[in-house]
Amino acid sequence: MKKGMNLTSGILAWATLVVTVASPLASMAEEKVKPIREVFEPAVAPNPATHGKVAVVQWAPPMATEVGVSNQRGEELKQVNREIMAQFTRDAAAHGAKMVIHSEFSVLGYPDIPELPSEDDNYRNRADIAPYVETVPGPSSEYFGKLAKELGVYVQFGLAERDARSDLYYNAAVMVGPDGKIVGKYRKINHYQQEHEFLAAGTTPVVFNTPFGLTAPIICADVYNTNPMQDLAGRRVNVVTLSTSWAQMNTGMTHFKRGAQWVGAYMLVANQPYYPDSGVINPNGTTQSHIRQTDGIAYGYLPYVGSSQRSK
Repeated sequence: MKKGMNLTSGILAWATLVVTVASPLASMAEEKVKPIREVFEPAVAPNPATHGKVAVVQWAPPMATEVGVSNQRGEELKQVNREIMAQFTRDAAAHGAKMVIHSEFSVLGYPDIPELPSEDDNYRNRADIAPYVETVPGPSSEYFGKLAKELGVYVQFGLAERDARSDLYYNAAVMVGPDGKIVGKYRKINHYQQEHEFLAAGTTPVVFNTPFGLTAPIICADVYNTNPMQDLAGRRVNVVTLSTSWAQMNTGMTHFKRGAQWVGAYMLVANQPYYPDSGVINPNGTTQSHIRQTDGIAYGYLPYVGSSQRSK
């Protein structure tokens, strides 16, 4: 999904990033963001023998993606983002998280195109996004696979995927596991606005096992569409991991809660902060954590279950 506004700029921003500081939203969109009492994690942690800690990262790349650049420049910009994401992931792991979810297109971010109003900034065609696409396996899965193995955690990240056989481009979410290997890859099914002009649509929900039971990644607009949500409800999925870049101010959590109730699953929401709302949601729609004003990490706890056994 597209971004709403470019929050920060300049290469120095990422080098000095502190993951728990207040978001630039406070100065740039104060009149639009409705402040909430942010809950970064539940006040009481359950028994670690029965529950594992999870984390979602609310953040957007500090530099707007450049269009019309070389593949080498595209890779350089992605590496800047990977290194920031790695710092968030290390911070979350240091705080006990066993699974870390990053936002939609987190590896590449979105462009700032001067001739477009900020709310319409997005890639316009394949040429715009071409310097940032990559295969899976590829540079990002290798980078985060090594990081996940080092930290002993699951990591989900968003990227623009190029299918090596068809040369089609997809909006994808990839999860790597504590062994460093790819656990699953999901391609966004429901495009938002002009995404169909440069991306192909995925067709099939993806479900795999984690220590928290059946787990399914989805991306942004998928959360309010029958496919994949009805399919996941029918499969009795335990956990939905939502990588998103929402496009309506202050409305995300309403949709995310409904999605959790629809599937009857825990919902882990990692959003970009243009139109923010991130957190961990229970299957009944109540929240364990909810952040809106802050770039940073929200936490929650999920029950451990058998390899394919649903939590009761």
